[in-house]
Amino acid sequence: MAPEEEQPEVDLATNYPEVVIQVGKITFGESQRKKISKNIRQKQKLKLARAVCALLNSGGGVVKAEIENEGYTLQGNSVGLDIETAFRDCIQSPDLTQYFNYMQQNNSFLIFVKSWSSKNSFDVSALIKPRICSLSSGLYLRSGTSVVSMKPGDALEFLKKKQAHTTRELKEESGPSAKKPQLHDVQGAKAAGVQEERDISNAAAQFFERDRLEHGETLNFTESTDVEFKDFATKNILHYLKDILPDYLSAFANTQGGYLIIGVNDNSIVVGCSNKDVNSDDLIETIDDARKKLTLCPGHIAREREHNLNYKHKIINVYSRCGDHYGYVCAVRIESFHGAVFSEAPDSWVVKGNHMERLSAEEWYTQMTAADPELSNFADAFKKELSLSDGPPLVKPVYSHQGADSLDDMQKYLFPVEPNRIKYTPENLSNEIASKHPGLINSMKEHTQLLSHGLLIFSRSWAVQVDLQENPYVVCDALLIAVDSPPILYTVFENPNSAGIFEYSRCTARRLKEKLVNVGGYTEKVCVRPKLLCLHGDSHKDQDGNMNVQCRYPTDYSRINSDNLQLLLRSLTIFLLSFPSFLSDQLGCEFFNLLTIRQYELLSKNLHVAKKLFVYGLPGTGKTIVALKIIEKIRNVFNCKPEEILYICENQPLKNFVSQKNICQSVTRVTFLKMNFEEVRHIVVDEAQNFRANDGAWFTKAKRITQRHSEPGVFWIFLDYLQISHPFATGLPPARQHDPVDSLTKVVRNAKDIYNIIKSQMEVIVRDKTLSHVPYQRLEKLLDKASCDHHLPGYTIRKDLNKNEMANYVARQCLRYLEKGYSEKEIAILCSTEKDKPDYEPILTREMRKFRLNIVFQTADEIQGKHIILDSIRRFSGLERSIVFGVNPVPSQEEISANLLLCVASRANLHLHLLFEKIPPSSRATHSSASPRPVVSNLFTPKITF
Repeated sequence: MAPEEEQPEVDLATNYPEVVIQVGKITFGESQRKKISKNIRQKQKLKLARAVCALLNSGGGVVKAEIENEGYTLQGNSVGLDIETAFRDCIQSPDLTQYFNYMQQNNSFLIFVKSWSSKNSFDVSALIKPRICSLSSGLYLRSGTSVVSMKPGDALEFLKKKQAHTTRELKEESGPSAKKPQLHDVQGAKAAGVQEERDISNAAAQFFERDRLEHGETLNFTESTDVEFKDFATKNILHYLKDILPDYLSAFANTQGGYLIIGVNDNSIVVGCSNKDVNSDDLIETIDDARKKLTLCPGHIAREREHNLNYKHKIINVYSRCGDHYGYVCAVRIESFHGAVFSEAPDSWVVKGNHMERLSAEEWYTQMTAADPELSNFADAFKKELSLSDGPPLVKPVYSHQGADSLDDMQKYLFPVEPNRIKYTPENLSNEIASKHPGLINSMKEHTQLLSHGLLIFSRSWAVQVDLQENPYVVCDALLIAVDSPPILYTVFENPNSAGIFEYSRCTARRLKEKLVNVGGYTEKVCVRPKLLCLHGDSHKDQDGNMNVQCRYPTDYSRINSDNLQLLLRSLTIFLLSFPSFLSDQLGCEFFNLLTIRQYELLSKNLHVAKKLFVYGLPGTGKTIVALKIIEKIRNVFNCKPEEILYICENQPLKNFVSQKNICQSVTRVTFLKMNFEEVRHIVVDEAQNFRANDGAWFTKAKRITQRHSEPGVFWIFLDYLQISHPFATGLPPARQHDPVDSLTKVVRNAKDIYNIIKSQMEVIVRDKTLSHVPYQRLEKLLDKASCDHHLPGYTIRKDLNKNEMANYVARQCLRYLEKGYSEKEIAILCSTEKDKPDYEPILTREMRKFRLNIVFQTADEIQGKHIILDSIRRFSGLERSIVFGVNPVPSQEEISANLLLCVASRANLHLHLLFEKIPPSSRATHSSASPRPVVSNLFTPKITF
């Protein structure tokens, strides 16, 4: 693509609640298009096809063109055969109506594009559809004696085949050896009178070893899949080679390797070339430049192999029959590549922000080969709710816990549909709005009286739900999802002179549609139409004179049926309950990424009312996730800058992790007490049970900051006394002053076996009541509500070992985990205190090396890194890993021994190893009086799952 080529633009000024791409003037109609030049026709077709491709890959939208030829009507003319062909090539299907609808509005031509989905429309279809749409793949293959461009569908099959090969198979199937030609029994072949195509490759390999040729000599082999001849008859040979070489190198590397021989004609006759025509050094430079233009994507199967394309070029001198030097032949040997070799970036596009962007070869390769994670070990624990093979290009797979609330259960709870009724939900909010604005409810009834059944879903601001900013002039939004109607977003406001209402409603509707498709996985044709309702005065205009425009859509978008109603509500549930987590990022899916109903209800609180809140959360219930989500909500509800929201925690690693989110300021308690925060209006405190009062009255300072303005800010405190890591005063007010209070009691982070350990330790802590300032009576009530409904398998194990045995055990288990497919970044080794870490690190390093593990340890501050974490339990507070080794988790303060054990256990998602130092008999009496071993349930029975 030429850099000066004008690209279509995303049109932000349209009234449509869609991504609209403006492509400029286009000639439509078959006969009219034949009258324009071939060059212009090609440019117009390419511009349309790329815009369509971008929308297919980005959730759908509208392509808007200005009709260039006067008198054109959609009813009386076709669109144009070349345009339709380009669209069919893009979706690789003859059925254009599945993804496209056309509409003419005066001089504008609109193409409505549905999001692409790799799901087959018919079960009988054996076609494997690519994850994304493309106009070309940038990949080439050898087919006989030709170089052919792989169509995107063929490219998918090619990539899957490449990924399926083992390293051994790849070596066996590789092309000509870099060491010696692949010769077979020539004598036997002659005796039998048999010739094979690989005889040509063997002959070419022998030819490559020659250093002298004769002009006019006829070679003993011809062109084949492995051999291509090029002579120098073409004018401006270097320019010609610059154009074709990337394709040829890609084709040979993607097939079985081979030889490109320059200076031999199609009849296998050596014609050569002299330096006067083309300097051999220039030719070699041209070949090397062509190699540099290639993009190599090795793929996961080649992690241990060299990520380079092996090729070699050679200049062979050519002599006349009388022995005079005539010129040279250039031979290039290319070996088969274990991954994919791109001649250029695929012609595949996406919408990013307000512009179209071409995918790089690496991005395209990643998306094309994306697949649901391998969870065969967890088949009994999880139910697949949304698969990559069934969804639009931007979705992630979603799983729910077997035995816990399924996606269908959560959908029915949040959005219960009743027959022959438009149900208003949630009831508490709809009742509150009805009491304040009874006329609004009557108006809604008028709008929905002809509809049979569905939901009117109220929100104080649907904009906040889709990560946009709340408009202070909006009373509420109501999303109508009902049979025989398109989804409608009603935006209710009081003052007809309110600013920017239409734009607010349009942008919210557009984002809702994007979320339903790109997060929720909805694959049918859909739009969300904005509609303004003014409580007083003219409801058809805002202060800018914008009409409450009913944007016209094709008939296919005008209503949803009963089946699609459920699919739409399912997608709505996924996007409302989804959130990022450590574990899902590691496994590549929405693994623990659906909020529980309780978490969602907590996040749905009206922040204009719930300014202050104490949130008690049991271990593993997702307190930090909810804290981060409430910060995002604060930002949108109060239109805040990141510097106006402060997140305070006790440990530096957690502070660093939140800082990387760029949604707020993030500090530790110590830093908070040292600095002034003039811009801060809202504060969220996390892990408050581990704060200390000895450095200053942090709670008083935080409360004062949030109340220093005429309108108080949000002040939410998340805490869990069960995970307290010290016996000192926390600086929190007495528990009786914790008002209002809410709680989280459903464990979602830990495997069932680990939860059992957590539960037993919680019972020990509540029973023993060792700390005077802890509200044990309140904790008892929370413990009664504790649950872990899922059955995620894992295991726990306890060992009594000396330091050397402990380090050897950790190293051996790490090796087994890594061999099983886990990565280093899924493992944490946690010591009792920071002072213990230097004692264990050299021993662990030595034992790791015994197993040939070149392990680099990193601290909890580098939680986003790629290596094993080695740090203290306290510094890992609020963080998590799939595999956790607790190294002698015995505190110096007896009264928190059970708490510390609970802390380390709750950090493990799947596998927990608790390793205690063996106490020598001579020191047992002394040890028991100084710091007794924590009370550990007999649930710590080895449960090996390898």
